[in-house]
Amino acid sequence: MSPFFKKIALLSMISSILFCEEQSVIKVEVATIVWDEITSDERFDAVNNYQLVKEALVLEEYQEPEFNFETLELESNITFDFNFLETIPEFLQTTNNEEEEKQIINPSFFRVLERSEHELNGTMRRISQVDGLKLNNHRAWYQPLGSEQEMPYILVSTEDNQCIVKVFQSRYPRVHAKCAMGPDALSSVSLINKSEYRIRELLGENFDRSKDAKESENSDEKKTLYLLDEQRRIKLDEFHYFDHPKVGLLVGVYKYPKEED
Repeated sequence: MSPFFKKIALLSMISSILFCEEQSVIKVEVATIVWDEITSDERFDAVNNYQLVKEALVLEEYQEPEFNFETLELESNITFDFNFLETIPEFLQTTNNEEEEKQIINPSFFRVLERSEHELNGTMRRISQVDGLKLNNHRAWYQPLGSEQEMPYILVSTEDNQCIVKVFQSRYPRVHAKCAMGPDALSSVSLINKSEYRIRELLGENFDRSKDAKESENSDEKKTLYLLDEQRRIKLDEFHYFDHPKVGLLVGVYKYPKEED
């Protein structure tokens, strides 16, 4: 390779690394759409079984810690002398406050966020007024923005409409969305938690919990498979719609920390 092309390759590699560092943490929000009363001329295959993916990560539910203060007991010989405490100088307080303002708190990855932290609440209310449309499985979480191989599929719906989403960084941010209605598409999928996902990162190929797709008990029974399987390049701080005659997905991907207007 000539020195010129070596420099080009080096610059492109550095720029991609810098880009990944700037977009290293993202907030993802997903809502499932089901079209109940929409008819379509499109024909859909009938199959015995279908496997959405070999492995999917189940989001962690956040739980507030509980403290039972009635069981806390202090030894009788412990006393507190509040007169001993000295007043903190004002200039030290100002310095600490400035440092706290500049500090960016790393969010907890792959944890379901409270509804108050959703970005699409207003959009969801407007869309829900459309006839023949049903919205459900509205959830959001934080995650790193890594490569396609590093990022897991996230399970976002386990009902009749079973959906998974993967958000990753290629040359640009991308989303791979998959939904299935009809046969149970999760029966042969390994559902892993966050701890198992971290172990898999450490062990690599040595950690494999994937299941083989099993045939239906009644091999003659076939069901119509409504399948959404689409991957696309996206822009951050926007929401995107993955369309299908029967089931669809609203996906929003945002930068962290959120930029002030």
